[in-house]
Amino acid sequence: MGVPAVFVRLQACNILCKGEWICDTIEVWKTGNKYSSLEFLLMIKDYIPYLEKGTHLIFTGGEPILQKKGIVEFILLFTETYGFTPYLEIETNGTLSPGKELSDKIDLFNCSFKLANSGVRYDRRIKIEVLKELLNYNTIFKIVVANEKDYEEARLIFDEVGIENKNIYLMPPADNINELNKNHNAVSDLCMKESVNFSTRLQIILWNKTTGV
Repeated sequence: MGVPAVFVRLQACNILCKGEWICDTIEVWKTGNKYSSLEFLLMIKDYIPYLEKGTHLIFTGGEPILQKKGIVEFILLFTETYGFTPYLEIETNGTLSPGKELSDKIDLFNCSFKLANSGVRYDRRIKIEVLKELLNYNTIFKIVVANEKDYEEARLIFDEVGIENKNIYLMPPADNINELNKNHNAVSDLCMKESVNFSTRLQIILWNKTTGV
């Protein structure tokens, strides 16, 4: 949070959150255009000076790992074209294996596995073997929780997978500033009580928008 970043939002997701907590980016990742790696490389050329200074390049979605072969191809072409590799992150729901070819090229995985409040069946949203695989890489686990009940559900998964508190971030649900203010204190108090990290939603605090900023 607070790190300068260029976000690359990829189309499509393998799960659809539609319960108490509805995906806040669904309107943008459900649509999109197809580009070759070369076409996309030219599209982001204006961001190269920022990436050279250390700005992170973050693949988000949807679910980026659905397109892992394309991401690998893009990274290789980027390095060949510009002579450096930026700090690379992937935001994932933790249901698909990134595999060695991709994970070797990624500096940080940001995994947000989904809880029952997503309205998605457990066997579709929780893949213990994938979450354990992510422990082999530099991974943080950022989970949307609204209350202690949500946290208790997440805690069972943290413990089964073996995720340490230092790698756990809790984030309040919100798609506007009023909802964020309403949920902030409950989640921050929970983080202090459980000795885990707190993450807010800077894009809402600064612009009161979830996407397009």
